[in-house]
Amino acid sequence: MNMSNTRQYPVELQRQVIDEVKNHNRLLSDVAKQYGVSAKTVYQWVRSNDLRQMRSKSAIVSEIAHLQQKITQLSQQLHTMAS
Repeated sequence: MNMSNTRQYPVELQRQVIDEVKNHNRLLSDVAKQYGVSAKTVYQWVRSNDLRQMRSKSAIVSEIAHLQQKITQLSQQLHTMAS
């Protein structure tokens, strides 16, 4: 892909477009037309946002699991010390 043909869009515009598609249940093609962006670009933004959210949720779930293990370990140590 030739980088000179790649257009950079403001982050705020991307957020607005993603919000329209995800939170207002608007058709991707309609939102693309309204904002003057290609449907492919809107699709990529929405997909990228979804992947970011999934990675974030995965990281949070992993951290919760780690903390639960730590709580169990500390509870066992406390119980051992109290005995």
